[in-house]
Amino acid sequence: MFYKQTINNIKVVILSLDGGLLDLNRLRFNYFKRICKTHNFELTKDIFEEALGNMKTMYNDFPISKDINPDDINKLIERDLYEYAKLKPETIKKEGTDELLQFFKQKEIKITVVSTHKTKRAIQYLQLTRLYDKVDFVIGGDSDNLPLPDTAVLKTTLEQMNCKPSEAIVIANYPNLLYAANQCLINVIYLSDLCLVQESIGPRVFKIARNNLEIINIFLFARYDTMEIFSPLLGMSSDMDIETLDKTYAKLLEEYQNDQQLIELVRNTYHYFLGEIANREADTVNTSLFEDEDVIVAPVDDEHFSNPQSIATLEKSIEEVLESEEVSETDNEIADTVFKRENLYQDDEFSKTRTAIGCDPERVNELMDIINGNSGTKLEEGELFEKSNDEILLEKRGLLSYFINFVYTVIVVGLISFLGLIIFIGFEDFIQRPGIVAGIIKSIIDFYVNLVLSIYAVIFNSLNALLSFIPDYSSLIAGNGLLSTMAVKLVLFIIFNVIIVYIVKMIYLLITEAEEDDANFAED
Repeated sequence: MFYKQTINNIKVVILSLDGGLLDLNRLRFNYFKRICKTHNFELTKDIFEEALGNMKTMYNDFPISKDINPDDINKLIERDLYEYAKLKPETIKKEGTDELLQFFKQKEIKITVVSTHKTKRAIQYLQLTRLYDKVDFVIGGDSDNLPLPDTAVLKTTLEQMNCKPSEAIVIANYPNLLYAANQCLINVIYLSDLCLVQESIGPRVFKIARNNLEIINIFLFARYDTMEIFSPLLGMSSDMDIETLDKTYAKLLEEYQNDQQLIELVRNTYHYFLGEIANREADTVNTSLFEDEDVIVAPVDDEHFSNPQSIATLEKSIEEVLESEEVSETDNEIADTVFKRENLYQDDEFSKTRTAIGCDPERVNELMDIINGNSGTKLEEGELFEKSNDEILLEKRGLLSYFINFVYTVIVVGLISFLGLIIFIGFEDFIQRPGIVAGIIKSIIDFYVNLVLSIYAVIFNSLNALLSFIPDYSSLIAGNGLLSTMAVKLVLFIIFNVIIVYIVKMIYLLITEAEEDDANFAED
């Protein structure tokens, strides 16, 4: 670690919406990869991950930007991605998202969410997945702040939450967010997302997690995993100078080369004390240490350093260690075991259509295949396309909710219809006598009754002509040993009214969604 990081006294957690809480980065990658293939460009996850940081810039450096305007690419992907999310909102949540947010709430840690895309769209995603009420602050990539890895977004977040960098922690899941957090000297836990976690990330962060549930474990148990307790055992401490620490480190690597667990412990302890020495020898760490060669960092004034010569020595030492440190094949296997994530979705050939989904059901199905990366290819046995227990449970709950809603609607409509019948019987003398008001009411009632019964007459007489076992209208309302004619008509009216209620509901939902989409597309 280049600066001391901790999970103690944390007041604010900064989470990434894209790839942190929701599985949006993988879905964007699958969709964009399909577009790139139609332009003869092979997109890899590593290249895509390096571009993450802001919607205004993430598509600018790809070769297809010469053929398609990057803004148009962004609009197309975001439009279809949101439509897909509306179809399956629960399935886009990352594993452990609900539990992680609940954990932070219990610990009274303020929750802020950073998105690489529009703030309004981020809020819509949070509302869609029922996470919005658990979040304290949301900031998107459409603000006036410079894109990541610039620190403006994180600094704005800290200012809004009135929090010091040492009191905050960033759950970073892509390099540019990590670089920005390092520049601000904020504590970082790195969450594995699109790509395997590179070994060079280890010294930059407090811990590395494979999923959100593991982040909870880090908060619960990391305080008992401090490197200080290994100091007397390994002979390393922050009181050493860098040269002595390096020699001790090299000696321990050679001595325990056959014990991979001890090797990992030695490395973690070394990086911990290297960070302690860095804090001791400099007032502020040179932020250029945190950046890759291709990451632009604003120049830092010399006045920030109390001892430029010692910092230069420290820079050189750290860079030499990170560049020269050899990892055996066994080490790589262990790292793969720890950080490897199963590829949940295949990246196969896609169709060549590039339009928004609209209302075509075939287009919707195609879009779902494209985003999930399984278009046109048969799944191999053992791949994780089968529904998880959580998804099955959610579907069952959804069906139960629809059934309860239907029963509730039938009961309400039945009560209203029955109440209407009672009112009609109670005021029948008034309705039947001469008068303008009574005449209007009688005309409305007669029109409604005749309309409904005429519809049923057409339906049942037509069905009776086709299928003789279905009674005609006259036989239906003639009554039977169980129900009277009046009761049969009441049941028919209740059924008709329920159908009308659901038609009205459907029209209302279509109008609401159309207005919402028009507003979103206008903004895009």
